[in-house]
Amino acid sequence: MNVAELLYHNVPVDIFTLKENCTLLEQAQNLIDQCFPGATNMKVIGVNADVSEADIPYAQSNRALHGFMHGGCFFSVGDTLTSIMAFFHVENERERTFTMDASIRYLRPIRTETVRAKARLVQKNGKILEYVCDFFNEENKRAAQAKYKYAIAEPR
Repeated sequence: MNVAELLYHNVPVDIFTLKENCTLLEQAQNLIDQCFPGATNMKVIGVNADVSEADIPYAQSNRALHGFMHGGCFFSVGDTLTSIMAFFHVENERERTFTMDASIRYLRPIRTETVRAKARLVQKNGKILEYVCDFFNEENKRAAQAKYKYAIAEPR
């Protein structure tokens, strides 16, 4: 099965609307827009098994009380990108991706800029996947860096 078919088997169609006749990128964005990560306003630019990118425009829905982009926005976008990337490593329709561990370091605040998230697979050990997601401001300076660890397993 390809990734698009696996998504179709894994996404609960009673609560999500899937598009038909679209690319994986379009389907991923469609699903993101229907759940929590949609509040970040993230727009996926590209995604495959090894790398992915998204833009996060600064908006009222993703800012914190101090006016800067909320740290949870960074974290959620990275988790979402890497989760989609992990899906490329799923081998059958019974397997799911699970976040095992994650951490983030915030390096500079974002007030009015669009952030570019760039995630990459750094290690694969069987069904354990490790990713790094860097977040860059419009001057291409790192604003944050997150690390995510996933397991691929069949739920019991």
